[in-house]
Amino acid sequence: MEGKDTTVIFFELIQIAIGTREADTFTHTLSNDEWQQIYDISVKQTVAGIVFLGINKLPQEKRPHKQLYMQWFLLCESIKNKNRKLSKAAEKISQKFAEIGFENTILKGQGVAELYPEPLYRIPGDIDIWLKGSRKEIYRYVKSVTPDCTPFYHHVDFNVIKDIEIEVHFTPSWMFNYFTNRTLQKYFEEQQEQQMHNTRTTANGICLHAPDNNFNRIFILVHIYRHLFSEGIGLRQILDYHMVLAQGFTPQERDNTMHILESLNMGGFAAACMHVLKKVFATKEEFLIAEPDAIEGEFLLNEIMIAGNFGKFDHRQDIGPDDKPIKRFFRKLRQCFRFFRYHAGEILFAPLFKIWHNIWRFVYFR
Repeated sequence: MEGKDTTVIFFELIQIAIGTREADTFTHTLSNDEWQQIYDISVKQTVAGIVFLGINKLPQEKRPHKQLYMQWFLLCESIKNKNRKLSKAAEKISQKFAEIGFENTILKGQGVAELYPEPLYRIPGDIDIWLKGSRKEIYRYVKSVTPDCTPFYHHVDFNVIKDIEIEVHFTPSWMFNYFTNRTLQKYFEEQQEQQMHNTRTTANGICLHAPDNNFNRIFILVHIYRHLFSEGIGLRQILDYHMVLAQGFTPQERDNTMHILESLNMGGFAAACMHVLKKVFATKEEFLIAEPDAIEGEFLLNEIMIAGNFGKFDHRQDIGPDDKPIKRFFRKLRQCFRFFRYHAGEILFAPLFKIWHNIWRFVYFR
């Protein structure tokens, strides 16, 4: 993890940006090197736009030097432009699929962004769209448009717009554990009809179908959970979850959320995430769905700060271009088994799932 003081200051700037801390509590006067460290962390964690919002709430004398400030400003303009482009593309793709008979909803990304105080400053990724229909029916259409597409258990790539990655989802997510995955898929099936008709309006006035907060309290955490074992996660994904929880919920909705998460063996992970939310974003007690677990939470936070966005900065799992598939396989397993202490029930199924998945793909999508 980066130097403790710089990391804590970085957390404070995010809190100021999202409104959980007042700007006048920022008493630090930072050197150019310290500001550069904060910029680097914010890029690594894919929250540079959000941190910049916090900086703009500070008095002039507390802000970075002019050169770095302008660099940050230009990065944010690029982020805003990309958000506008993705929102328009998401609307276009959604309408196209609806026209040919596939009801759909936009997962994560542009839908979740609208929960932010300044949606255009959230660094976007790809477009994830969940379609209603059978796997083979959806895959058959996607393959007719992009013949070289590669299907996976939960999605198939559909890159039909230049410089924009699109994932067409058969199901929003999955788990390694056969039994919890079966429970998860049943939940998604029950929710599908309702989530296909929920709408959100983006920052530039585009109306999209996107899941509601009840669904996202489950799905976003499952998404974090899966990526943690497969690649790694950055603070952007955790901040998304803060924004979902900060919309509020009734005691009954909280109990329902925890009931579902516990049926997926994710109660402990939820408690660890609550610690991270409280420490990094100063999330209010009323928005926590479980009692924070400081021990697992610190372990999780350390992994997040090391790995960065989707593990791109985690040199413990570097894979060379000439590495053989078997070496890649075992390196991915090693990533999983770092979490064995807390999530043995999920991790023990990882090798079995990976082997089954490769065989299943070959047979199912022939």
